[in-house]
Amino acid sequence: MSDEQRFPPPEATAHLIGHDAAEASFLRAYESGRMPHAWLITGPRGIGKATLAFRMARFLLSHGLPAQAEEPAGMGLFGEEPEAAPAAALTSLDIPTDHPIFRRVRELSHSDLRVLRRSVNEKTGKLRAEITIDEVRGAIEFLHMTPGESHWRVLVVDSADELNRNAANALLKILEEPRPRTVILLISHAPGRLLPTIRSRCRKLALEPLSETVIRGELKRHGIDLGSGEMALCSALSEGSLGRALEFGSDSTGLDLFQSVAQLLAAWPNYDTNVLHRVGDKLAGKAGEGQFEIAVTLLDWWLTRFIRWSAVQDIQMIEVFPGERGLMQRLIGAASLDHWLQSWEKVTRLFARVASANLDRKQAWATAWLVLASTKG
Repeated sequence: MSDEQRFPPPEATAHLIGHDAAEASFLRAYESGRMPHAWLITGPRGIGKATLAFRMARFLLSHGLPAQAEEPAGMGLFGEEPEAAPAAALTSLDIPTDHPIFRRVRELSHSDLRVLRRSVNEKTGKLRAEITIDEVRGAIEFLHMTPGESHWRVLVVDSADELNRNAANALLKILEEPRPRTVILLISHAPGRLLPTIRSRCRKLALEPLSETVIRGELKRHGIDLGSGEMALCSALSEGSLGRALEFGSDSTGLDLFQSVAQLLAAWPNYDTNVLHRVGDKLAGKAGEGQFEIAVTLLDWWLTRFIRWSAVQDIQMIEVFPGERGLMQRLIGAASLDHWLQSWEKVTRLFARVASANLDRKQAWATAWLVLASTKG
């Protein structure tokens, strides 16, 4: 079975695990007749934001206007939360997988649905780094048309974080002057980085991390059989994100890389150069591009974890590698939290430049560890 069959893309995923409250909030808005014209769906990567967005899209495209809706053009955004639905209320966004709407959304072929994602650069054959203004303008033209097959026109932006500045400003115009019977579903992993004016014009729908019990159960349901230690590490690395848990659990690359990262961290500031160069060799060259992205994600995850721990001194924290708590205490004893925040930002900027300036990945990896080894500003 291929990975796509085991882990289908969000537009082809029928079920959503653990976000009943978010679905209920959307259904209450629908039944109230005051459907917001824009929803901002937030949460960690892989938690199910895009899956929820496509469930919402399928629901709208397969349902008419609710009885309470007298005039869709006047549906409010900033009013109070709609009252609870009557006894006969809808309770799920489920659409049968053999329903024509499900099939057409899966194939992204429904005429009343548009999806904004990073496109492929025809010159390089690779995905663009951003969603461009021309793509947003095309989506705006789409929203200005009246629905052709259903009662709604739906735009899914996956993700809003990838809009460049001009594209974000262009999208803001349609958020400020929404068209009747249109719904925009914006997905964001880091909503704090979006334009405040975009955030303020959307109804927020924040997805909460899944429990460790749910994560472990879903890994087993997908046929991922890990030892107790690997299962605990996979669950910790996922931070409540089923998508991340499936990525780490189905491919040993991520867990193996983390073991190397943990080995380097535990030896701070006297890194084992053999380990450092061995990992760097894996990340170099064309074949190492994917592993570099994983390694960067893992290091960023741990630095985020350390910064969070430093701020609250969580004594209940469970170690993800032997000696982790002692390492954190050594780090915070060697320099201030502000220093480590600045170091984290330097490393983040360094890795961001690897793609934009085509820097050598192995050299960037080694430089990042030198930044972390320093306790001077």
